[in-house]
Amino acid sequence: MNKVLIVDDEVRFLQSIEAGLASYADRFNVRTATNGRSALEILNAEKIDLLVTDLRMPEMDGFALLAHVAITSPFMPAIVMTAFATPEIEEKVNITGTARLLEKPIDFERLAEAILEGLQQEGKEGAVAGFSLANFLQLLSLEQKTCLLNIRNDRSDGYIYLEQGEIAAAVAGAIKGEDALFFLLACENVRIIFKKLPQKKIAKVINKPLMSLLMEGMRRVDEENHRLTVTQTAAKNRQPPATDSTEEKEIPHQPNNGGKVMSKLEEILEKMRDIEGFMAVGVFTPNGEMAAQVTTTNLKLAEIGSLANDVLLKAQKATDVMNVGRGQVVHIEAPKAHVIARCLNEADDFSQTQSGKAHIHLIMLLSRDANLAMGKIKLEAIIHQVAESFR
Repeated sequence: MNKVLIVDDEVRFLQSIEAGLASYADRFNVRTATNGRSALEILNAEKIDLLVTDLRMPEMDGFALLAHVAITSPFMPAIVMTAFATPEIEEKVNITGTARLLEKPIDFERLAEAILEGLQQEGKEGAVAGFSLANFLQLLSLEQKTCLLNIRNDRSDGYIYLEQGEIAAAVAGAIKGEDALFFLLACENVRIIFKKLPQKKIAKVINKPLMSLLMEGMRRVDEENHRLTVTQTAAKNRQPPATDSTEEKEIPHQPNNGGKVMSKLEEILEKMRDIEGFMAVGVFTPNGEMAAQVTTTNLKLAEIGSLANDVLLKAQKATDVMNVGRGQVVHIEAPKAHVIARCLNEADDFSQTQSGKAHIHLIMLLSRDANLAMGKIKLEAIIHQVAESFR
């Protein structure tokens, strides 16, 4: 019979899961562990068919456990439990095929369903137990992890350093900085290994938000795939590859290409600077990843925006429960600033993200004595301009 290992540092929570899954005893057996190190002892002692793990745990957390499993059992399906899940994040994780992301508090029926689906996926190829490098970096960002990752495959060996969830440095052979990160993101079948942080602080050489870096990495991969396709087609037809074709010029003009989108978004956000008391504004995806920002202070907008984004999502869930419709704006009056979080979701169902329809969050900070009315008016004006880059 299939064996499922569930790892969480809350003993009562593990006991409740065992009780909640008791009705599935004829489908799979449940083993439990209170941290990653105990989980490894079980994994080394017996065959486990599926892993369910929390991320925040003592001794060895869920990230290190997933990375270890990726090396020793690369085809084992995994389910991650986290308090930071959103439908958009879950969708991104689910498309990798073998991994699932479930939000705490856990619904036992949904967990059982995910386990049964995962057991059917056992043996299929994955990365970090089903997570791509990009998705794994997003999870690390959500948990604001500071860590050093060794990224390996048969042809490359590089490192990515994250500081409080943001990518601060990368190296791959002689390549350093953003180019090294893009190179590693393009590598296939990578293994991810957590390395001990050196005593000497690693210098920060990358200063862009994670989402913009991932977008640029995707753009470069698409561009390289396009170039290879053109070259291979030309070789097949025994013709030299085109050098001045319009196809090469079309790629930067696609609406969601990383660098160009970043520049366009910042240009739109700059219109907010003339508001009296303006402090900062940022564009965020529904999962809290910052795509662009404009600030006049040293505030860490990525962190503030992530927290404000979480407040907005919880408020939207609450208004859904109230049957008054999904709320679109949250205004927080703090002693030192106004924090305004605005959602724009063009989907037919406001609780979902729809292909071809923009779904974005704008987070704005104004000083306590700012022109609040003008700030809200301008925010409403620019959010529709920003949306054009996300359709």
